[in-house]
Amino acid sequence: MAHAEIHQDRSIETADLAVLADRTIAVLGAGNQGAAQAANLRDSGLTPLVGNRDDAYATAARERGFDVHPIAEAAAEADVALLLVPDEVQPELVRDEVAPGLRAGDTLVVASGYNWHFGLLEVPDGVDVVMVAPRMIGAAVRDRYVDRSGFPCFVSVERDATGRAWETTLALARAIGGTLGGAIVSSAREEAALDLFSEQAVWPAILDVVRTAHRVAVSAGFTEEAVLNELYLSAEPAEVFARVARDGLFGQLGLHSRTSQYGQLRSLAALEDDGELATRFARVMHEDILSGAFAREWSRPEAGERLDAMRRQADATPLAVAEAEVRARLGE
Repeated sequence: MAHAEIHQDRSIETADLAVLADRTIAVLGAGNQGAAQAANLRDSGLTPLVGNRDDAYATAARERGFDVHPIAEAAAEADVALLLVPDEVQPELVRDEVAPGLRAGDTLVVASGYNWHFGLLEVPDGVDVVMVAPRMIGAAVRDRYVDRSGFPCFVSVERDATGRAWETTLALARAIGGTLGGAIVSSAREEAALDLFSEQAVWPAILDVVRTAHRVAVSAGFTEEAVLNELYLSAEPAEVFARVARDGLFGQLGLHSRTSQYGQLRSLAALEDDGELATRFARVMHEDILSGAFAREWSRPEAGERLDAMRRQADATPLAVAEAEVRARLGE
């Protein structure tokens, strides 16, 4: 059944925790997102197992009162398994430790559409595959559950082997707090593509803007301390983005001085719409992401080493060096 059809046939308000009452739930991965979701599930009246290797995360989970098992053992006991380990380790982990314990009628829950959409997860036939993907970091998933403010959450049914996958999906979304802010019916393809698009098109463009602004302002004779604080060290941009989320991209302009408003809108209107940015963004979306080229590249064994090399290069750029020096002078 297509996701749009599911949305028309079922309502978010039908989320019923009773669907999970007699099912064993395992949270696989006790890191930031796993710890938050396990705590929220428990506070919703459920009793999740936690699957994790024997490390500091497992110790912390035990200290919080969770029943912690090796991942393979937790997956074998579970009727519903929440896969909350990093994307890059999921394919091997699912193949070797999770899939062997899954039985027909079980549910595998992903919080990112990446590996499922790009065909990197080997899940046995008869197992439901659903997505419950908070659009929020783990700490905020917990905090917003506790204060009942909610957070956006993408949900989808990717494989409905039992005919009950949608009920399970909504119940899980409600149990972790994902219906408080309004669950959004999506798909693994949409979640993965938009996430990658933000990471590979939008944020690189923003980083390039800051890097270029730093270079131009310092070349004009202004001090590193003043430039970096104006650009981001003051945390003013973080405040602006928080207001954007609350009041809208242009709605938040009213919080700035009229001088600022005039300058921003005047300069925005003066930017040439030559299609260069749109062309670059379209290339990233279609040639890198939707084609699967990025997923194939990131799956190569040497990709991790290349990431480490790029991080070292970034840390050696003039902006990064200047930031480290400013922070040192400020005693941070």
